[in-house]
Amino acid sequence: MSFRLSLRVFCLSILFLFGFQTFNAYADFKLLDAIEEFGEKRFVKTKPGRIKAGPLKIHPSLRSSVTYDSNILLEENDAREDVVYNIQPGVILELPINKHQLAVGYEADFENFTKSRHHNQNDQNQNFFALADLRFTNWYINVLERFSETSGRAGTTFTSRIPRYDQVIQPKIGYRWKRFTLEGGFRYFMRDFRQQVNDSFDFEETAWTGVLYYDLFARLKALIEYQASQMDYDDNFLRAGTFQQVRVGLDGEPFRNLRVKVRGGVQFRNYEESSETDFNSFVGDIWAEYKIRPDLKLTARAGREPVEATFGEVNYYLEHRAGFGVEYSPWKKWTLFASFDYIRHTYSERETLGAQTGYRKDNHFGGRYGIRRLVSDWMEIELAYQHLNRLSNFTGLDYTDHRVSLSSNLTY
Repeated sequence: MSFRLSLRVFCLSILFLFGFQTFNAYADFKLLDAIEEFGEKRFVKTKPGRIKAGPLKIHPSLRSSVTYDSNILLEENDAREDVVYNIQPGVILELPINKHQLAVGYEADFENFTKSRHHNQNDQNQNFFALADLRFTNWYINVLERFSETSGRAGTTFTSRIPRYDQVIQPKIGYRWKRFTLEGGFRYFMRDFRQQVNDSFDFEETAWTGVLYYDLFARLKALIEYQASQMDYDDNFLRAGTFQQVRVGLDGEPFRNLRVKVRGGVQFRNYEESSETDFNSFVGDIWAEYKIRPDLKLTARAGREPVEATFGEVNYYLEHRAGFGVEYSPWKKWTLFASFDYIRHTYSERETLGAQTGYRKDNHFGGRYGIRRLVSDWMEIELAYQHLNRLSNFTGLDYTDHRVSLSSNLTY
C-alpha cells in the first residue's frame, strides 16, 4: 500500500510512447499524455487546430470505455464482478506565439458501476494543467503546473479508494552552447489525502535538478544529472528525509530504428531519524523501442528504485520491474498489441499485519492484449483484455483481476 507519483523523488518523468501502461494500478491517471518531457523538448503536442477563436486553438477530446471487471475491489477471497463505465471529457486551449506556446487543459473522469450495491464506488476525478513554453535562440524556459483531484487507485498500491489531492509545479530553464545544453529545474509536489485516517501520509516534496546534455550525434544525447530533494510529512516526522541522486544516461537513437532512454546511478535516501532504515544503492531505468519494419515494433523496459511506502510504519520498499511489448499492424489502420510486466516489491522494515510479522514481499504479474482501430485522424477505438495478479508473503494481500474493455478516444 504505497503511492507512486511521489516516490519518483528524483527521477525525471518519462512518458513511454508505447501504447498503454500494463498495470493500471501503478500508472498515474494523467491528462497530460500530450506532454513530452525531455530536456528542452517539453511542450504540448496537439493536432492541427480545427477549432479556432482568433489565434487561440481549441482541442476538445472525449475518451470513453465500458469494462467488465472480475474483481472491482481487488480482494483475495471476496471477488465482486461488475461492468464499469468511464466517460472522460476534456479540452486543451493552446495559444502559440511565434516559437512560444501557452496552454491550459482540463479533463474530468466519471466512473460509474452498473450494480446497485456498488454505486458507492461511483466516482468523479478531475485534472488540470497549465504550461508556458518559451523558446529563444540559445535558451528556453518551461513552467508546468498540474493539479489532480482523485480517489482512484492509480498511482498507489492501495486496493481501496483513497481520496486525495495532488499538485505539482515544475519550472525549468536551459541554455544551449554548441553541443552542450545545461538545464536547471525546480519541483514542488504536494499530496493531501482527504480522509483523516490517512493524514500521516500527507507530504510535500521540494526538489532541485541540474542536468548537462551533450549531443553525441544528431539524434543521440548523453547526459549527467544531479537531484536533491527534501520530503516533509505533515503528521509523521519519522518519515521526513533528504534524498540525493546522481545518474548518467542516454536519450535518442543510437542506431537506425532503435530508440532508447537509459538512466543509471546511485541514490542516497537519508531519513532524519537515525532509527529509520536508509537507502544507499544503485538505481536505474531503461526503455528501448525497436521498429523492425514500419508495421512491427518491439519495446522492452526495466528498472530498479526505492519507493515511498504507505504500509504501516515502513518508509520505503525497493521496486524491481521488467516488461516487454509488441505492436503489429497487419492491415492499414489496424494494430494488434500485447504487453507483459513483472514487478517485485521488497519492503525495507519488518511490519505486523494481523497475527503476521515480517518483511513484506509482493510479486505482481500483469498483461494487456488487444486490437486498436484508427477510424480517422481524430477517432480511435480499442478492444482489450487485461489481467492483474499480486502474490504476497503476507496473508490476505493476494488478488487476481481480469478485465475486458471496449474504449474510444476522440481528439478533434
